Amino acid sequence: MNHILLELANTRHTYRKMLNLYWITILLTVILEFSIQRIQHDMSPREIIAPLALHALLLTIATGIVEWLYRYRHAQSDWLLVSTGILYASSIILMNPSIGIVPAIFIFPILTSVLSFNKQTILIAFALVLLSFGVLYGVSAPLRLTMQPVHMIGILFLYTGTTVIALSITSSGIELLDNLKHATEAKQELLVKNIIMDTLSKIDALTELYNHKTFHEYLEKLIEQNELNDLSLQLAILDIDNFKRINDTYGHWVGDIILIRVASIIKETVTPNDFVARYGGEEFAVIFTEKTLDEAYRLVEQIRHKLYVTLHPELDSKAATISIGLQEYMKGKGKEALFKGADASLYAAKRTGKNKTFVHSTPYPALNTTDLSAEKIRSSN
Repeated sequence: MNHILLELANTRHTYRKMLNLYWITILLTVILEFSIQRIQHDMSPREIIAPLALHALLLTIATGIVEWLYRYRHAQSDWLLVSTGILYASSIILMNPSIGIVPAIFIFPILTSVLSFNKQTILIAFALVLLSFGVLYGVSAPLRLTMQPVHMIGILFLYTGTTVIALSITSSGIELLDNLKHATEAKQELLVKNIIMDTLSKIDALTELYNHKTFHEYLEKLIEQNELNDLSLQLAILDIDNFKRINDTYGHWVGDIILIRVASIIKETVTPNDFVARYGGEEFAVIFTEKTLDEAYRLVEQIRHKLYVTLHPELDSKAATISIGLQEYMKGKGKEALFKGADASLYAAKRTGKNKTFVHSTPYPALNTTDLSAEKIRSSN
């Protein structure tokens, strides 16, 4: 059976509704029986109450058992519902055997079996209905007198037709939900593929950092926020020193290892609010947010120092170093000015010996840790 239909058939919500319907049916049966006996047989209320009370008690006990199993044993069974429906129908027929249309109530358990979404259950319910009707026909003389051949044919046709409809409903439900399942799975698969493709388009495959394109998209959005809300923003460009020599001496595969380790050190040092990208080749970029220039400086210095003290077996147990240029965004200056400042700082770090952090401080007040003049550039070894 389709697993979605199986889950639907086993939902406590649906089962609860069927039990509620059975309790309501008891009340409706009492009202209907009382009306029929009064109108058709002209019986007094006193004559009606005793058999009607016994009938209601029988139905209440049967439904109460199913209710108890459901509520306290968490038992849900299609057969309990179908059997209870057959009991309901049989008792009503026995109470009113002279009314030719009453046997039609046996369609109730057949329709109940549809909730199982199982063709075998529906066919067995149909067989039980035929068996129950046959037993009632055999034990009830008034029913035999009432059911003429034409009535028998009509009733059997009604049972068969209801069963065919129930089977068609189940088949259509299975087909519909199968189609829905396939459509949902196809949609989910496409969604997953789109997410993967979107992720791959944003991530550098080697370092698993954001790539150059995504970096610029993110920086532009942050600059917009800075212009609107005066948020602090710093850009650091980090470049591995003598990286070409590493590739030429030890091989490109060693260069890839160093890139991965540098990326890892950067990621583990910055805060969750910062954005790290592989800018290109051996260059990395970090966008610092919600920090002062002094705080951003301390973080890049930590990165530089961690790499400086890390010895790489692939480099004959030597360290790799990086040079860093740091620039704070000036409101209204735009992205180009921010990059020029960071590039100028990086160039100064490279030109003056490498393995340094430079801050392009001309437009900024001095940092707390160092007394910087308007033209002074801070470096660290």
